[in-house]
Amino acid sequence: MCAFRRFAIAWSLILVGLTSRRASADVPPLTSSRYDIDVFQGPVIAPVRVSGLAGAYAAIAEGVEGIGVNTAAPAIRSLYSTQHVDYDLALAFTFPSSLRDTDFDNNGKVGFTYNNFIFTQLGGLIQWGPWGAGGLASLQTYRLGKGQDPGGQQLQVNFTRFQLQVARGFLDGDLTVGLGLRAVSLDIDKGDDVLQNLAGMIGANVEGGAIWTPMDLPLRAALSLRAPVKGKLKPNSPAIADAEGNLLVAGLYLPFSITLPWEIEAGFAYQFGDRPLQIPWGPDRAERYAALPRRKLLLTGSVLISGAVSNAIGFESFLSQRLERSGRRLVLSPRVGAELEPLENLLQVRAGSYLEPSRFDRTGARVHGTLGAEVRLFRWSVFGLASPDAAWRVSGFIDVSRLYFAWGVGVGNWH
Repeated sequence: MCAFRRFAIAWSLILVGLTSRRASADVPPLTSSRYDIDVFQGPVIAPVRVSGLAGAYAAIAEGVEGIGVNTAAPAIRSLYSTQHVDYDLALAFTFPSSLRDTDFDNNGKVGFTYNNFIFTQLGGLIQWGPWGAGGLASLQTYRLGKGQDPGGQQLQVNFTRFQLQVARGFLDGDLTVGLGLRAVSLDIDKGDDVLQNLAGMIGANVEGGAIWTPMDLPLRAALSLRAPVKGKLKPNSPAIADAEGNLLVAGLYLPFSITLPWEIEAGFAYQFGDRPLQIPWGPDRAERYAALPRRKLLLTGSVLISGAVSNAIGFESFLSQRLERSGRRLVLSPRVGAELEPLENLLQVRAGSYLEPSRFDRTGARVHGTLGAEVRLFRWSVFGLASPDAAWRVSGFIDVSRLYFAWGVGVGNWH
């Protein structure tokens, strides 16, 4: 039996190797700029709470992290927001150690190097009365090896998505509506210490969203609509197309455009327990918040629909300069999450699951499972910079799926 098992394992490895070589052979190299980049992110790369809830955050949409899921988010007041003028700031990183040796874009192949790939999210919002405004930038920075450049210098590829939003609450806070602009840009720089821009592309379009937060019910419902974005060559870009329309920069064929597909996202949340999901605005809001019970069970879900992109390839395909088609069809990503506080005023736990669709013809969807936790630590005024009653917490999450593993940690105020 042992000999048979060794034979079966060896034969499986041979078949995997042959399949990988055949798959590589089926993907020809790029020979022109007649293609788009399908700007689609399958895995949930987000702050700790959003990731712990498996991305099912559209109907919650609180804080800066809410900007990424609903345009109404800047005007959504958290329970602990008690000032007429309030603000929120956020900064998050995902480092290569959590993405190494995985099939990040779910194209069925493992081994693409993310050793110099960093995901960064930073943003802020300000709220005054029923109004709110905010912005969020999601950056991907990738350093290509010197072998990619005929000149022998390092190449840095910066891929950025921006969102700027304005929102307002209506009907005594029961309904919040927002409008915004989302943009995408791609920049290729050359050099090790002093970077020289070789090419740049940028584009923008509108988005809108609404969240229903009935003050007398423990539920929320949300809807977001995002128009497609096509990024074209910047007017001042040093790259110039040749007679055939090709853009060849440092050995890379640049795309004709970079495209964010149109999106529709709908979400719903319901909270069980003594703690309300929202409370009306009033002069005694701070006292009411301090007296709120802690016991709760929050259930939340959403569905993200992403449109098709014609004549496109994935971001990894662009970096490796291979013609592997992406985004030929509309895809759906359902997401569910739960949050509860088993140890009152000490521990919160989160769990969820989401379906990550594949944008590639040869690969199917995969199911993710997420877990998260938040632990209260101690009170500290940070040498007088914060309130003497400010309590701090540490939080973290993991995201596991087929050929995928990601994790993150964070610190902040306990609420």
